Amino acid sequence: MSAVTSFRWLSMARAGVVLALLLGGCATTPGPQGTEGNIILNQDENALFNAAMQDLQQEKYQDGIRQLEKLVSQNGDSAVPYINMAIAYKKLEDTEQAETALQQAMKIEPDNPVANNEYALLLRKQGRFIEAREVYENILRKYPKFALANKNLGVLCDIYMKDYQCALDAYQAYSAVTPDDEEVGIWISDLEMRTQ
Repeated sequence: MSAVTSFRWLSMARAGVVLALLLGGCATTPGPQGTEGNIILNQDENALFNAAMQDLQQEKYQDGIRQLEKLVSQNGDSAVPYINMAIAYKKLEDTEQAETALQQAMKIEPDNPVANNEYALLLRKQGRFIEAREVYENILRKYPKFALANKNLGVLCDIYMKDYQCALDAYQAYSAVTPDDEEVGIWISDLEMRTQ
């Protein structure tokens, strides 16, 4: 095994979907549509990251957070550990710490689509709908085929903001890259009738 490992996220541009390895709800490799990047980890840092992912997968969120905190104290050049911390904090219902971690992730990588999507979901949960919409719209300007953000924007506009045209547009954008989602097809048909 090499003494150096790299975080790598790859593009899924043709599919227009986010590539996120989900371990117990924890995103470890963000990167939809056209985003690629690396961060090099040494053997000790890689061990910390793997231990954290194992803890999070086993729902040992506090232990996972501690491992990730150690990792970022040694190598804070990637948004990935902060995103995972935020997801763990959300599982613990500590929205303040989750928001802090997501803001740090976006400070490091402002256009990280997973960080932005998670942040918008957190804002929605807090009832900060206008802010959440702005976050979705900003990231979708850069990644218009980011299916998950389109779907989440549609849900925000449809259920929480009652902006049915916004919801219809977002669901149609989502459906264009994920045409097999029949549930969203039903939502689109319903909204088309309501917006006529």
